[in-house]
Amino acid sequence: MTEADIDEVLRSYAGMPAAEFLLHRDSMLLLDRLLDSGGDTTRCTWTVVEGGPFVVPGVGIPSYTGVEFMAQCIAVHAGVRARANGLGPPLGFLLGTRHFRSYVSDFVIGSQYRTTCNELIRDSSGMGSYDCSIDLQGNVVAEARLSVLEKEQGQRLVD
Repeated sequence: MTEADIDEVLRSYAGMPAAEFLLHRDSMLLLDRLLDSGGDTTRCTWTVVEGGPFVVPGVGIPSYTGVEFMAQCIAVHAGVRARANGLGPPLGFLLGTRHFRSYVSDFVIGSQYRTTCNELIRDSSGMGSYDCSIDLQGNVVAEARLSVLEKEQGQRLVD
């Protein structure tokens, strides 16, 4: 499959639930939907709901939790590529975070956010580095560079 073929398949996944591309479940599934994925970039959306994971009642989600939203966006990035190759979501690990900056104290209840990851480098051993951001209505509210390890490919999907 050529890169152009893969990009076309990736575009067809736009709007699907993030759970389709992640191993995370229940209270640890933080992202709602894949907005789009192509080339080295993936974007996902999520909404802060009262009673949701990590929500401080009446306030929202503390901004430092944004690192996990970014890491899950990277996991979706890997998951969509695995699926394009007929595989399920791969196992991955967050190794480190650099230059995390948040311009808000909390992600506000009722607001919809967009998390973006941009792959800078990924080697054959599965080590990767990504620039990530979270925005609200087009304004960046948090950003960081994350290092990850994709440990193994997902299981072959049954057609």
